[in-house]
Amino acid sequence: MHAHIKQRIESTINNIAALPTIPEVATKILNMVNDPEVSFKAVAEEISKDQTMTTNILKLCNSAYFSKGKEISSVDRAIVTLGIKEITNIVMVIAAKPILNRAIIGYDIGRGELWKQGLLVGTISKKIALLKNRKDISDVVFTGGIIHNVGKTVLAVFVQNTYNDILNEADTKNITFNEAEKSIMGYSHQEISEKILEKWNFPPVLRAIVRYYAEPENAPDTYKSEVSIVHLANTISTLAGIGIGSDGLYHQINKSALDTLKISNAELEELYTRIPETINQIRDLM
Repeated sequence: MHAHIKQRIESTINNIAALPTIPEVATKILNMVNDPEVSFKAVAEEISKDQTMTTNILKLCNSAYFSKGKEISSVDRAIVTLGIKEITNIVMVIAAKPILNRAIIGYDIGRGELWKQGLLVGTISKKIALLKNRKDISDVVFTGGIIHNVGKTVLAVFVQNTYNDILNEADTKNITFNEAEKSIMGYSHQEISEKILEKWNFPPVLRAIVRYYAEPENAPDTYKSEVSIVHLANTISTLAGIGIGSDGLYHQINKSALDTLKISNAELEELYTRIPETINQIRDLM
């Protein structure tokens, strides 16, 4: 392990100003929708406090991806037409894009590719949830899928300096890239993702998704389904070559996730073959 690298990473994650920031309204909305008693008027009022967010929400509500065919001209109408959970998805798309839509040099990911992969993983995650009759968590896995790799935005510069060591560690010990990250630098990008979400005050289920999506067998039982869904969606995306970076060859489907979701090979193949169609669906969000 490079002790000095670990110390620099710890210094970064302990410096709140050095971590990615997200609009306060996004955190508030995300936590509000966890309350089954929340009213759509309360959500609309919170969103309306942020004029930029309001403008962007109305723009996306009328996009091909989210539109229900009727023009939406107010946040109230958007929530009534699309539902609170769909509006939450839109809020997260708006909030996460500036953070993820950049080049991630250390992982050899070009500008926009991490964002594209996050959108794809989020969308596939939602499809898997609906496929397995888990509509109740479809919005959560959509959000988790979008932000599952946010830790890479912080670790990129450190990976750039230790890339050959990480690669050698993964190859010689026959471990995953994520495990090699931790072995060499003291932290994996999943652990950094979790720390970022703690800073954002995101719900525990989303923290579990970003922390364990690469190792769903270790996820808390409470959130194992959500973690397993994002794991499968991420692996499908990677196998299709979308958003693939320097760690792309070190991903494979985890049997624990398959067992948790009871998903068949035919269902996986269907999700994989429909990737071009799914990419077309998210094109106007990129």
